[in-house]
Order: sequence, then C-alpha cells, then structure tokens
Amino acid sequence: MHFSATGNGSDITFKFKEAISLKAGKNEIALLSMTVGLQNAGPFYEWVGAGLSKVVIEGFNNGPVDLSSHAWSYKIGLQGEHLGIHKPDGIKNVKWLSTREPPKQQPLTWYKVTLDAPSGNEPVGLDMVHMGKGLAWLNGEEIGRYWPRKSSIHDVCVQKCDYRGKFRPDKCLTGCGEPTQRWYHVPRSWFKPSGNVLVIFEEKGGDPTKIRLSKRKVSGICAHLGEGHPSIDSWSEAENVERKSKATIHLKCPDNAHIAKIKFASFGTPQGTCGSYSIGDCHDSNSISLVEKVCLNRNECRIEVGEEGFNKGLCPSATKKLAVEAMCS
Repeated sequence: MHFSATGNGSDITFKFKEAISLKAGKNEIALLSMTVGLQNAGPFYEWVGAGLSKVVIEGFNNGPVDLSSHAWSYKIGLQGEHLGIHKPDGIKNVKWLSTREPPKQQPLTWYKVTLDAPSGNEPVGLDMVHMGKGLAWLNGEEIGRYWPRKSSIHDVCVQKCDYRGKFRPDKCLTGCGEPTQRWYHVPRSWFKPSGNVLVIFEEKGGDPTKIRLSKRKVSGICAHLGEGHPSIDSWSEAENVERKSKATIHLKCPDNAHIAKIKFASFGTPQGTCGSYSIGDCHDSNSISLVEKVCLNRNECRIEVGEEGFNKGLCPSATKKLAVEAMCS
C-alpha cells in the first residue's frame, strides 16, 4: 500500500492516519521522507527539524505501540538514482513497463518516453502544469526540478507593480491562484533529430499523458526607455564617452522574421506597459513615422532616444521617454 501526507508553509507538522494490515510475525514499515525547503531565517532556525518525529500504531487491545524509539534503518536517495536510470548508459539497468496508458496520479513513479525533436528553431519549454513535483531529464541532461504549485487565491495581487515607498514582500504579487511555474526551458542543443529520451521522476503524482513540449513564438516586441538611461549594449563598443551616455532602444525579431508593423510609438511621456501603451500629455506626432523609417522590414534596429529627428524641444520641463511596440512576421 502507498499513502502520503504533507505539511505546509505555515505549519510544518502534520499527522498521517491510515488503516494498515498486519500479519503474524515480522512486518516491515517503509517510510519515505522528502524535505522541500528549510527555514533560513528567524531565531534559532538551525534548530527547526524536518522529517519524521513520531510513529505510532494504534488499534491493539493493549493500547497504541510507539515505534519512534525502535531501531530504524535508513537509506539516503532512491534506487533509481543509484542506478542512474535517467542517464543514457543507465536506462537499461531496470526493466521499464511498456503500456499505452501509463499510471496517473501515482507518487514515486519513473516515466520514460522517446520523442522526436520539435520542428523550427524557436525556444522550447516543457509544459508540466499537469504534473505534481519532481525531476526531468532529456538524453541524460538535467532539465531541473519542476513544481507547478499554484499560488494562493487569497493573496493580494496587483494589476500594476510599483515598488516605490516602504518595502513589503507582497508588494508586487501577481498571478494569484495560478501556477507559480509552468514551462521549463529545454535547450535545443540537447535534442537529436529523433530518438530523444525524456525521463521523469514524479514524487507526488500527476498525469504524464498531458506533458507537452511548447515552442515560444514571438509575434510582438516592445521597448521603453527614458533619456539619460545609457544603453548597456553600447558599453562594449569602441565609441566615445558622449555616444555611450545616450539612451538607445534595441528591437529584434526572432531569426527569419522582420519588423512588419509599428503598432505604437511615442516620444514624450508615454504611459502603460507592453501591449497597453498609451500617449501621455507630451507626444511627438512624428514618432511612428520616424521609427518606421529606421526599423520597418528589418530583423532588428536601434534608435537613440531623442535622436533620429525627434522634436528635442518638446515639453522642456519633462523627462522624455520613447516607447515602441512592433509586430514581427
């Protein structure tokens, strides 16, 4: 029989109760303890324990039996880890069960699947939103630990982040009730044209049939920069000091794509964020045509804020910015 229980972020203690069947003579009880994070701040945090502290069997005629002080044996790690079954030279160390319908919502399970490399050259992510918590490898390369745990719906999220004023850890919370992480980057250099082996070790339980490889397709790009903000890209160039001090925005579409349309451009005091820019009180009406002249039909372009023909005398008392949103195709 397999059972599980867990604590939470506010109370690490928990009680687990489940009916068990005992046979005459010796019985073996095996417990797997997984520690997910340890306290790293506060008074005496180094004394805060983790793992099991008390094991009791109830239901005997003469009362409960406390096994906590019995002679327990222990082993660190899992057999699959010791055998290296996530590595190309260790996969054959175990016999994998072949089935069209792999077990679902089953904790402590190893999964293996063979797949072809995704087409194209866009960045690739492993979509694990339907899995519980565990580790993933592709061709022996460690993608990393996944845990698409949902954030609390009771948190106070904001529509617009503003860090000004007194600091609070929850000042700029977003995505309440949504997975804290869903896609996990897989470098394309790890893929072979075919015969790629994806190995998953699921700790809590999930649905492996819903694991997907997703490609990140960029159709829009944005840039928003103010005067006096130097372009980091220009610091490595052999240019004079005056050139290095000028703010420069950089727009770049994915490879084999070009800037097909300037959706928004404003030199002045534009408001909002990417996807929702709006014209402020101060605006150069020639902004779109000036940006189009430099960027249209190119894979990438650079524009110095306040240069390229912008109206430098516009709103002399305001710190002017340039916001651009472009579409790639």
